[in-house]
Amino acid sequence: MRILLCLVSDQHVPNLLSVHHFQPDWLVLIVSLAMQKKRTAEHFLDALKLGGLDYTSRCDIQPLEAEDSLDAVGRALRSAFGRHADADWIVNLSGGTKPMSIAAYEFFKAVGARLVYINVPRPNEILGLDGHAAERCTYRPSVKEFLAGYGFEFRKTDHDIHQAEERARRTWSCAREIAATCPAKGILHFGDLGDPENKKQWDDARKKGLDARPHHWNAIPPNVSQAICRAFGLCEDNQKPCGRLNKYAVEFLTGGWLEVFLWGLLDKHKEALKIWDVHLGVQPGKIGVETTSEFDVAFMRHYRLAVVECKSGTQTHDPGADALHKLEAVVRQFRALGVNSYLVTTSGSVLDKNGNLKDSVRNRAAVYGSRVIGQPGLRRLAENPDSVETVRELFFAPQET
Repeated sequence: MRILLCLVSDQHVPNLLSVHHFQPDWLVLIVSLAMQKKRTAEHFLDALKLGGLDYTSRCDIQPLEAEDSLDAVGRALRSAFGRHADADWIVNLSGGTKPMSIAAYEFFKAVGARLVYINVPRPNEILGLDGHAAERCTYRPSVKEFLAGYGFEFRKTDHDIHQAEERARRTWSCAREIAATCPAKGILHFGDLGDPENKKQWDDARKKGLDARPHHWNAIPPNVSQAICRAFGLCEDNQKPCGRLNKYAVEFLTGGWLEVFLWGLLDKHKEALKIWDVHLGVQPGKIGVETTSEFDVAFMRHYRLAVVECKSGTQTHDPGADALHKLEAVVRQFRALGVNSYLVTTSGSVLDKNGNLKDSVRNRAAVYGSRVIGQPGLRRLAENPDSVETVRELFFAPQET
């Protein structure tokens, strides 16, 4: 029997990749008191199950009373090893505290176990600390698996996400036409949403749909009007779309077009960009907690989660780009290292008089490790949708500091 031992910690991806790579007959998890309180081992098993590996009945969870004590770690390792002393052992030394790793290395080196380690910057490379050559793991975890390891679940079903993405595919060309114009005031006109009556009309339209007439539209270029008519089966009256819009169409035209455009663009170039599992409208929530977050666009890159927040319209209520702070608060809750976040906005308030990002916005984004793409970048993406290099430059190129 082949056994894989993992030292459980907050960062579960190295352990998850080792399980998928070696696919052992049995799994042993060394779990400290701090990790027990967070139910980290249970969340780890949930993530494995989502990836098709169910170790619920093929796993020992070995408690560890003191994670910084070599003696305590040694006792836990001896207990775990004693239950399967005649097995072939593989030990992943990547997780846990330094005393946990040191004790595991010394103990299992003495019994001839295979010792492996995963360096966080190269998580798909499994290094041999016992003379074995490095091996490359080909498994790529999904957004859902990544979040599950931190105790989060999808609140929107896979079916609903798939349906939304199918609608997005049908309207992507229209979204690109809109993105190329970066309309400052939006597409549909409901007046000042600070007025309760206007806000009610806006809410009702997003819930029930709208019989669109010329007065419902802000000034839009003829090509955008024509694209909207093609996308939603409308006719034109005085160069303005007219006809019935269902709630999904209203959501699209009141800002959803931006996330549709970016999702379609990233999904289109995912292989060239070396990203995967690109999804639209993911709604993660902490297990056992009612509150839910929403990611306009989410994907995996370098075995880490990436989140895109989309803000259309003038965003006059947010001249200091406080959306960055809110985005940081959302990604920080996962306790994950290196989550990449992006704010894409049509707001002119983030730009200086030369059309560049304001220093204050750039500095705040740098503090959060985030990236802001404003109107100029959005137009470039829309005008060059087939250019992988343009997408790579705006999303992934190193930023000046």
